[in-house]
Amino acid sequence: MRRGSLDDVVPEAVLNAAYDSDAAVPALLLVGDADPLADHEALAQTAKSLSRARLSVVHGAHHDVLNDLQHRSVAAEVVTFLETLRNELRPLITVRSSAW
Repeated sequence: MRRGSLDDVVPEAVLNAAYDSDAAVPALLLVGDADPLADHEALAQTAKSLSRARLSVVHGAHHDVLNDLQHRSVAAEVVTFLETLRNELRPLITVRSSAW
């Protein structure tokens, strides 16, 4: 790629290389165990196929786990996931000054 080429068509070889690769970006997959629409087996296979993934099941939740009754538990899981990453990765952003 060259400077100023954001509107250029991406070559097919580059796209194929990107789609065929695993960038090892950590992923958190959340699913409600009471979700009638979720394919739990497919989600489990997806989690296993990724190099760094966590599949978490929210008990009693449906398809909208982030806005379901258990939202505090879900938020706690997200925070736990991020804390794990923080302990493994060098921070990209640090706070220099804050009033809160």
